[in-house]
Amino acid sequence: MTNKTSLSDTPLVNTINDFGTERYVNGLIRFIERSATPMTIALQGEWGSGKTSLMNKLHDNLCADGKPFIGISVNTWEYSMLSTPEIAVVKILEYIIKELSADDPEPCSKFKRFMSTAGNIAFRAGREALKVATGPAGSIITEAFVGNEIGSDHGKEDNISLSELRTSLNRTISSSLNSNKRGVIVFVDDLDRLNPPLAVEILELLKNIFTLDNCIFVLAIDYDVVVKGLKPKFGELTEKNEREFRSFFDKIIQVPFSLPVNNYRPMDFVLKSLVEVGYIKEFESASPFIREMFTKIVEFSVGKNPRSIKRLINTLSLIDCITQCGDDISGRSNEISMDDKLLNFIVVAIQICYPRIYRMLAQKPGFTSWDSGFMAKMGITCIQTDDDDEIQPGNQWIEVLESACENDPFLNKHINDINQLFSMIIEILGKTNQTSPESLSKKMKQILDKSSVTGVDSEMKSEDLDKSDKKSLMEKLHQNIVSYVMEKRPDISKYKLKKNTGNGGIYIWYGRKNTDRFDVTFSPSLDSGKIALQITLDMQIQRPERLKGKSFDEIMEDQTFNTAISRVDSVMSPLLNKNTWFFHGKIYDETNSYYPSYEEELRYIHRMGWTTDDNVTNNPQYRIILDKPSYFEDLSIISSIGDTLIANYDFRCILKDWI
Repeated sequence: MTNKTSLSDTPLVNTINDFGTERYVNGLIRFIERSATPMTIALQGEWGSGKTSLMNKLHDNLCADGKPFIGISVNTWEYSMLSTPEIAVVKILEYIIKELSADDPEPCSKFKRFMSTAGNIAFRAGREALKVATGPAGSIITEAFVGNEIGSDHGKEDNISLSELRTSLNRTISSSLNSNKRGVIVFVDDLDRLNPPLAVEILELLKNIFTLDNCIFVLAIDYDVVVKGLKPKFGELTEKNEREFRSFFDKIIQVPFSLPVNNYRPMDFVLKSLVEVGYIKEFESASPFIREMFTKIVEFSVGKNPRSIKRLINTLSLIDCITQCGDDISGRSNEISMDDKLLNFIVVAIQICYPRIYRMLAQKPGFTSWDSGFMAKMGITCIQTDDDDEIQPGNQWIEVLESACENDPFLNKHINDINQLFSMIIEILGKTNQTSPESLSKKMKQILDKSSVTGVDSEMKSEDLDKSDKKSLMEKLHQNIVSYVMEKRPDISKYKLKKNTGNGGIYIWYGRKNTDRFDVTFSPSLDSGKIALQITLDMQIQRPERLKGKSFDEIMEDQTFNTAISRVDSVMSPLLNKNTWFFHGKIYDETNSYYPSYEEELRYIHRMGWTTDDNVTNNPQYRIILDKPSYFEDLSIISSIGDTLIANYDFRCILKDWI
């Protein structure tokens, strides 16, 4: 059976995903089954802790066919995404009214009349609260309440009171119940994703309108959100006014239920998921050592948050998919070792949980060589300590790490966890004697090269140019290279410049079909104070069926392929000559050098087993390193880039119909 490649972030439903909290869930279900009404329950927990999953379990166990309750679900986030805040409030309330009243039009009509009454106390309170929450938008709340959103055919009808609206709702709810259904549960999700003052306003309106017989509300909202939402009313939370905040919460919420995150037992889910995505084998997941190592990494990084755990596993799976497709040519063998899997796991965990520390690793993978010079480069201030003991030179990286975390509340809270992850790296590499500065740096660079594609922070690049400098460099490069190519090869008639990618480059069509195109990418960065432009060519070609299983020498006997490679090297070999000081190929750790031709680089890649039966070539990378951005305007530099691009074009044309 083929392994799946990812875990969905949809709420968890399987028993294995309960993280060992069955008794808490079952206890809450039992409480609701026997609860008096009206009742409001708040599910509390940080984002990704499983509030929606718990709601789904409650709905399935209490509101499915044959169960004692009617279930109504409303996602406040969906309404707020497509509406202004004031409109969102009306839509949410109106939706709940419609669902509660089913086919009875009376409650909806009375709700519209009630909300349109400008003199109504609840309406005035809502209007003023929304002005605080939404600023200038609050000034149009009257239009929101009485306009098209809730109809305009009720202006001449008599106003009604809140008690009349409740009576109407109670009557229609009672009529919808029977011997099989003895109540209604309304699940209100994602309140904690709204602007806190808006969430608090919705809570107040829910309390005022929906204190109903036979009705239970289950709300996903944390007390901290309520505190933030009440700041416009009570000010900052202090010891003196804490009682006011708590009293407001207690007035609306009869039962708070905090998700027992600290009691989660996630490792069965983690290991099962790693097996499902093909990262480890099933028999490996039974090893006490492997379980212990993965448990430590999870504990020191994502902890017990289900969403963070799934993100970590999905990121690992993506990296593994890229590796299996042959794009990662920095050192993958056919069967990655368990040590490398653990190292990948640690690095991705650091990337997800501690991005600032990951950026430090990206800058200098050999972290045991971090010193005062590296601290200065990263803008880290050394922490002052009262300890007179000098840190040993080999452990100076610990001081750098602690200094980097000192002024960041989150990192400072997790400094021991981060230290443990780095110590695990040293422990793993120590088993194969790779802890010397040179060996550790080399190995960590290989691992970091894999994780670089999954970063979400632009600072995770090795070093970056100032945004304006990069834009200026790309604009001039695009203009000069296009002019050069069009003049030298007028047959290249269709192209499109890359824009808004953070880098630069060009798409070029080599055939009549829209899919007959390739793209060359330009990625500028800083390299020891110089400007480094990485040029990535698009030359990966599928292997014809007749050449599957053939060696590189046997493939080179194919005349068409040989011609294509020779055409490329007629351009690349002179540029890769050591005398062309500014132009470099990809440096491989195994050889500590780059190859003088594309053919030799391909031969090495095939020899190392980094291609598959599906591909015969890769996407080569070249670098031009110069002292100043203005040097890239020199004709010799423009011609070298333009000729490289043309070589890619000719390569694609020759192999266009290669079968």
